[in-house]
Amino acid sequence: MAARSLGWDCGPMSGFDPAKVNQAFFPDGRYHANFLMNIGIANPSGIYPRGPRLAFGDVAQIL
Repeated sequence: MAARSLGWDCGPMSGFDPAKVNQAFFPDGRYHANFLMNIGIANPSGIYPRGPRLAFGDVAQIL
């Protein structure tokens, strides 16, 4: 949220090998990756509108 509030574009990524990321970036074992996020300035021609979202009441119920 901090990066977005500063005007940066962000995209979370899945499907990576956390063991390889940890080995490359955190070899001492003190920290561990649990997700990856790309952060930068997007090319405006490649930005698509947000996809449709279901209404809260269609998918959840407060008990």
